[in-house]
Amino acid sequence: MISLCNASGSRLPTDKLCVGSAKHTSDIAAQYDNAVQVLPTPRGQQGVEAGLTGPSAEPYVPEKSFYRRELPANLVSFTSAAGRKLFKESLNKGYAEGYFNLAGNFTVQSEPAYCGPSSLAMVLNALEVDPGRTWKGVWRWYSDELLKSCRTESELKANGITFDQFLCLASSHAQVVAKRGAEASREEFLRDIKYVTQRVDVFMVLSFSRKHLGQTGDGHFSPIGAYHPESNKALVLDSARYKYPSWFGDVDELYDSLQPVDGETGLPRGYFLIAHKDDPNIRGTSLPDSKGSDACGRSSACCLPKRH
Repeated sequence: MISLCNASGSRLPTDKLCVGSAKHTSDIAAQYDNAVQVLPTPRGQQGVEAGLTGPSAEPYVPEKSFYRRELPANLVSFTSAAGRKLFKESLNKGYAEGYFNLAGNFTVQSEPAYCGPSSLAMVLNALEVDPGRTWKGVWRWYSDELLKSCRTESELKANGITFDQFLCLASSHAQVVAKRGAEASREEFLRDIKYVTQRVDVFMVLSFSRKHLGQTGDGHFSPIGAYHPESNKALVLDSARYKYPSWFGDVDELYDSLQPVDGETGLPRGYFLIAHKDDPNIRGTSLPDSKGSDACGRSSACCLPKRH
């Protein structure tokens, strides 16, 4: 049972498992799961929230804070004994080839709503795409805060990006095939998972509903890292590592989590296959059939940012 409990040595409540906790506390915690939730700023702290500092400025401390969530019983934590067993068997079967490329470039999203840009940055770095612009100092590298969509920074921090906006953002840096909801069959989804997990030059990013899987919150982006054929489970490398660990989920349940309609767009979610843009037939093999993929220009909500 999830509840608000006092962490040892801290006056702040944290979101963790406690014995004998009341159910209503989980409802309180649920208020803070969505990216659009804006905590009230106490009087005198407005300057701090706006990024203004001074000699007398005090760090802003939210009224409530949380430390992670418990995974639902239908999902298997990657770091659990069962999760490690699933991963070892996936690797031995040849269905975790791209995991090390992703793990070596894993990025925890820098903002609660940056799951889309963070997942894309992970994949682009795993593909060794040169961003063509500096990150810090003299180094060129992808990070989520440098991947700008047509939304303003404040809109992005509040609401993240939609399926179409992710498609257009990704398409300006890589070769992308996007498949929305039921436009790809259950069999095609499984085939694509098997395809990407046996390669190091193509990766999959899911746009799915957390709520459908029993997690808190709703829309989320994260890449796929492995597939376990015997149990038909896929490893989701959760970009919100502060909230959930990476986890194995049933592929049929993952497919179903793509179907709920996004309240902002009125359309279902889906998934993306991403490869290096400069070589459509990278290392001799092209992307799978792009039937059902979206074209970037079809949506008025979609925009194409320029590389610098």
